[in-house]
Amino acid sequence: MTRAALAGVSAFAFAYVLAEPLRLPVLLYDPWAGAVTVSRATTSQSMRYFGDLLLATLAGFAAASLVRRLPPRMPMALAATASLSLVASGVLYYLWRLLAAC
Repeated sequence: MTRAALAGVSAFAFAYVLAEPLRLPVLLYDPWAGAVTVSRATTSQSMRYFGDLLLATLAGFAAASLVRRLPPRMPMALAATASLSLVASGVLYYLWRLLAAC
């Protein structure tokens, strides 16, 4: 169960960070129009946060369910290190974007 959780966290962090740079089609919410669309490109008013979050959550659930059915192949310490490294890279990516915007 712990390996599945680590795989889910890793896939979530990986998908959440890569959704925006790869311009994957996700749900976009336009608060002015009150519309939800699926698209790659954002307008000045649309928000991709909900779509990125949904994509990352689905990737995390898929990875966790897949790893749960497979036999363990790597030590727990290596799985935890990989998971935390992906989470740290996501934090650094968004901090870099935040500081570059200032």
